Amino acid sequence: MKKSIVASLIVAASLICMYLHMNTIHAQAASEVDLKPLLEKAGSGTLVLKDKKDVTYVVNAPITNVKSSIQGAPGGSYIKANFKGYGNTKTPYLLSYQAGINNKSVKNVTFNLALIGRGAIHFEQNNAITIENSAFTGYSKQYGYYKTDSSISFTDSQNITIKNNRFFDNGYQYGRNTNDLNRSVTIQGNKGNQYEISGNEFTRVNQAIVIQGDRISRLNIHNNAFNNVVDNSIYLLKIPTANIYNNDFNKGQKTSSPDEGIVLDGGYFKITNNRVYNVLNKFIAINGNTARVDVTLNHIKNEKTKIRPAVIAWRNNRDYVVSQLNLSNNWIDTDTAPANYDVIPIGKVAKLAIQNNQITLNGLANYQKIFSLLGQTAVDSVSITGNNIIPRKGSTISKNALLMREQLPTIPRIKQLALVGNHFPGKYPAILNTLKGSITPNTYRNKSIYMTGRYTGTVVKARLIVNGVPKNWGGKFEKGIFVYYVGAKTNFKLTDKVELIAYNANNKQLDRKRLKIIN
Repeated sequence: MKKSIVASLIVAASLICMYLHMNTIHAQAASEVDLKPLLEKAGSGTLVLKDKKDVTYVVNAPITNVKSSIQGAPGGSYIKANFKGYGNTKTPYLLSYQAGINNKSVKNVTFNLALIGRGAIHFEQNNAITIENSAFTGYSKQYGYYKTDSSISFTDSQNITIKNNRFFDNGYQYGRNTNDLNRSVTIQGNKGNQYEISGNEFTRVNQAIVIQGDRISRLNIHNNAFNNVVDNSIYLLKIPTANIYNNDFNKGQKTSSPDEGIVLDGGYFKITNNRVYNVLNKFIAINGNTARVDVTLNHIKNEKTKIRPAVIAWRNNRDYVVSQLNLSNNWIDTDTAPANYDVIPIGKVAKLAIQNNQITLNGLANYQKIFSLLGQTAVDSVSITGNNIIPRKGSTISKNALLMREQLPTIPRIKQLALVGNHFPGKYPAILNTLKGSITPNTYRNKSIYMTGRYTGTVVKARLIVNGVPKNWGGKFEKGIFVYYVGAKTNFKLTDKVELIAYNANNKQLDRKRLKIIN
């Protein structure tokens, strides 16, 4: 009972704050005008609205069969809900466009649901629609609720552009329970295609973008900012392809988002060059069988977190299959507590590449793991190569920390494994010892500073042996080439037996070769 009272007080306080804030969004205009007669008069043309300082346009009941474009004033125009959003079977939008109406736009308009409404604009079976330079705010489910409540919604529509809009203070007073979720943008239906979502800001919203559609051949989501989003920022269901690039998740590192950043299910997803800060559950969540995911060139940071953040993880069910996952060339700086969680857990995958990432960790405890393969079925290929793993300033990586989990559950059978070129101060998995390696030294000339040559496989270091006497460990092994420092004062006899022994990261001997000496 006490928890219920506290929760009610929190919601009430949020509503009061939102109401006060929205009153500062739009100063009282000189007059209020009913929008419906103006839309009817505009027909299929363009309705030009007056400036928000002069007129507040009110919607007294849902307006259907809209046909016209809406052009706001250069300084912006203002439309406000003036009816309560009753009903639980569909969303009562302020404006619903007539099916088959094409080549329309809405520009320079603020839509305020005024904490009584549940949706601003709905399109169904429309083509060539642009929503631009507009703002959306004020959602409330006080008078009703439907699972697809959304500021703007498209069903079975094509060639849609949503750009340079602002979604703010929109349903964020509600939580992440199923019957609380509400969206800023909804795109749905299996006849829709060709979507461009760019330059928008989503701040203090419940869900930002939710898209479902199995015939989409072009979906670009780029140059948007997602700040303090309660639930998911981008939720993609059964999508054949999507490009998600150059977005900011908590821009300026001033806010946090408690849930997932991008939820995926479907085809081929390219996630590149995004800047991510404190997305506290998962930045990328796998939510169904998916063909391919490329995660490249992203900057991902989590700090001062109270719960375990994940760069990528399988959502609830690790049996979802990702046919190909490429996590490469990213800059990852993340918290790692608690120590009984793996930093980057991978579910069921057929081909996995984790390559050339700069990974900074807020410490790793004894026996804590970075990577784990949790799918428990055979994997076609795993390539974990060229990653630089270092501790965050002021923290340490235990020498007993593990690059990869090998027990509980055990590593599934890997048909092809590459595990080379990683910089990691902890322990490498025993599976590394199943991999081969070799060296091919070049002829060595006395007094040369370095011994050189080529190598293959998992060689990471070498030891010099002269006439059976071990010398120093050393060597730099990168991209198939090695150099081994000996100094410029060597004077081996041509008859000396000079050898290099090659080792992997677990100090297992892989190869032993004699060098030819010349003067």
